[in-house]
Amino acid sequence: MIEAERVQAIPLFGDLDAYDLAHVARWIEEVRAAPGDLLIEQGTMPYELFIIEEGSVDVVRDDEPLATLGAGDVVGEIALMAQRRRMASVVARSDVRALALSVEALQEITAEMPELGGELRNMMDRRRAENAGN
Repeated sequence: MIEAERVQAIPLFGDLDAYDLAHVARWIEEVRAAPGDLLIEQGTMPYELFIIEEGSVDVVRDDEPLATLGAGDVVGEIALMAQRRRMASVVARSDVRALALSVEALQEITAEMPELGGELRNMMDRRRAENAGN
């Protein structure tokens, strides 16, 4: 089980109280990846989103680099929230430690904490706007 302190360090969850942090922590799993490992494959259906704790990842669409993301960044939320195929691949650029939140966990959490679902939707909208410029 992930410690609530690790969850609190993530900007998305930083404003949650101790009870909510402990609740969210129950649903999160740690994922590790080595350079070159694929975390998300373009065209696949989404099953989780990732929150990068350490390291960096490259976001690539049709072999074209879109962005490099690092600690504190969330990736995979657009396809997960919209329930559509992944629009890009995410590849570890360095050793990565990330936290994964499954679609089932996300549904449970946002049903109990609608404000968190709203923040994820806001994040998704910002990312879509950024992607429109690429």
